[in-house]
Amino acid sequence: MDKTIEARFEDFRLKGDTHALADVFDATAPVLGRVAGHLASTQALAEDLLQETYLAAIESADRYDPQRALLPWLLGLMSNHARRAHRQAQRRPDPERLPAQES
Repeated sequence: MDKTIEARFEDFRLKGDTHALADVFDATAPVLGRVAGHLASTQALAEDLLQETYLAAIESADRYDPQRALLPWLLGLMSNHARRAHRQAQRRPDPERLPAQES
């Protein structure tokens, strides 16, 4: 890969070049995977977090600022997903709001 990961992501973003996206994944997955391992409580959750991060990057590629570094942007996406997952895991039903069970 002769281009930077930012240039490769731009190739994906502007031209739909899936090979460029694969290059970005290959270059960034080791770092993002390690961070996901620290943010998640299990390996399976870390893998889900990594997958969600790349999916978010694909879906929001038009919001990426090519003047900025790509890795911090990806880490920000990951952090947002990790926070959301943590909040959802902490949610508990409020017994007062549950419908009464009929006998």
